[in-house]
Amino acid sequence: MGSVGFGEIALIAIVALLVFGPERLPELSKKVGELLANTREATRAFTDAIDNEFDDASAPIRSLKAEYDATKDELTSAAGSVFDLDTVIDPAKRRTRPSTEAAPSEESEQEESE
Repeated sequence: MGSVGFGEIALIAIVALLVFGPERLPELSKKVGELLANTREATRAFTDAIDNEFDDASAPIRSLKAEYDATKDELTSAAGSVFDLDTVIDPAKRRTRPSTEAAPSEESEQEESE
């Protein structure tokens, strides 16, 4: 199902000529042309109506995305100026403060294991 070749068009023309005759063929061709033009116009109008509806429905989503992108850009620039960007992306590179809690001693670990 796709394009119609020259052979198919010639066959259709010959069958139409035999069925409708040479007197009615020009009239029939004009009607078919009008029908195709009306169909194209109806399809175009329907497509435009659907596009307009989707544009109206997606407007709030587009505005939210614009706000999200702006906020993301602000946060990225703020993070870049406060932190080294590598430390934000890779947590293993972060500098950590020494813990104020005492680490459990080896003696208490041995007592727990017994």
